Amino acid sequence: MINIVKQTIDFYLQKMRAPLVNELKISKSELLTTKWSCFVTIFLNWEVRWAAWNIKEIKNSIAEELIENTIEAIVWDSRFDKLSIWDSTSIKIRVDLITNRKVLARTDDEAKKWINTLAKIDPVKNWIIVIKKDYSNTTTILPNIDSKLITGKDYIWILSAKLWETFDENKYIIYEIETKIENDY
Repeated sequence: MINIVKQTIDFYLQKMRAPLVNELKISKSELLTTKWSCFVTIFLNWEVRWAAWNIKEIKNSIAEELIENTIEAIVWDSRFDKLSIWDSTSIKIRVDLITNRKVLARTDDEAKKWINTLAKIDPVKNWIIVIKKDYSNTTTILPNIDSKLITGKDYIWILSAKLWETFDENKYIIYEIETKIENDY
């Protein structure tokens, strides 16, 4: 998977367009035949600089999904400048292949103390996606992404900072995500 991301980056920087699947060297056939969701994260100087994922309209193969998410990250992630050819020599890559995702449900008692839903998540092992119920805001927190993220309760301040608003669980759909991680570091 990392190889597809690297090839996609190189191809884009040379030709200024996304490659087609058949323009890349892909040795594992399951990457061409399996439909799956993934998350691409690119680090520069050990900081997240570009990231993209797709949870709604999954492409026909992991390879297609990796290509699209890589291009989305390096070109369209509005938090950062586009990836430059100079930065490309110093990047590190992480791919999270989503193995399980579930919407977290709350009991009536938990709804009164909304922190309990997030407290159940292990931030070292799993990650979360929150989507505002009106789809106006969304963010993701990967596992082991912040040394201050020790317990599920720690999500609240990080979510508030990333969402640019006080996080209120009652206004968001919360997904708990389990992944298989591949990286080049």
